Amino acid sequence: MTACGGRLMAVPQVKKYYVVGRRQLELRDEELAEPGPEEVLIRTRVSVLSIGTEVWRYINGGHYGGEGSTCGYNSSGTVVSVGDGVTSLQPGDPVFAPEPHADLMLVKAHRVIRLPSGVDFEAGAFTYLPTLGLHALRSAGYQPGDNVLVVGQGIVGLLAALVARMVGARVAALEIDPARRGLAEQAGVATALDPRDTATLNRLDQFFGAPGPDVIVETSQSWSGLLAAIRLARENTRIAILGIYRTEPPDEVARDVLRHTFMNRDQFHNQHVRFIGCSNDAADEYPPRLVRWTIQRNMQYIADQIAAGLLHPTPAITHRVRWDELGQVYEQLAEGDRGMLGVTLHWD
Repeated sequence: MTACGGRLMAVPQVKKYYVVGRRQLELRDEELAEPGPEEVLIRTRVSVLSIGTEVWRYINGGHYGGEGSTCGYNSSGTVVSVGDGVTSLQPGDPVFAPEPHADLMLVKAHRVIRLPSGVDFEAGAFTYLPTLGLHALRSAGYQPGDNVLVVGQGIVGLLAALVARMVGARVAALEIDPARRGLAEQAGVATALDPRDTATLNRLDQFFGAPGPDVIVETSQSWSGLLAAIRLARENTRIAILGIYRTEPPDEVARDVLRHTFMNRDQFHNQHVRFIGCSNDAADEYPPRLVRWTIQRNMQYIADQIAAGLLHPTPAITHRVRWDELGQVYEQLAEGDRGMLGVTLHWD
């Protein structure tokens, strides 16, 4: 209990997940302060897993390995209270915040996106993840009508493909897992192909026509995925790389990457193939005269497209679980379960 104006007030208690070692997850009960100036207290309703990042941290004991970390960064919920100076939000508002898996969040107000009318908490929890694909397209100089190939149909890749379709691209995807290919097509990706199939190159040529892919978004986090992107590039193709390659490449794959790029004048130099490293736009608020797009503006744009019915992220959901089942989910994913793609934690 704390004193406030002569009254005793209950200190909010939060349940929050932490990775504390390799494949060690801990749920902690912590005290949470009341909102200070420009802060918002939010009760979580749904959080979404970013499987690639979260499972890496779980297996390796943290983002870089061994240092521990919180888990997750995609949460929707309801505003409980606001601090002084907050005028854009009020108690009861449905919101999204890029915050860890926890039942309460204390967040700076400028990081919070108010969910538009008609966007439920489950769809709203996907406000951030599609911005990765949006940023990749923008970084690659996407123009309406471009041919876009997305390599990998994990949760980031699938949402990137849906965003590309939303902004007017002709979209195809590559994915080795047949269940994920099927899910991508059900979600609205016109063509999802197996990169190992000898017919895939011909099918892509038929789908894209003579120009081939204008933009390739590589999300697979695998060296074989990167190699596929390089091999499928055409003249002036831009390869936007979202995938993070966390292991050393096999010797033969490393040699193939070099053979098809820096050692290959015709395929790389003469075709003017470009590689673009991507993450996201600036996280802080800047004046528009300095930075036009920020993560916050990207998230607001995505939320608005979901509200308008132009982006449908929920078909990506394969599993809905209770908040106290996160450890089981991480273990299944760590053991290689590829059947899990879009996983939502429900905190009610």
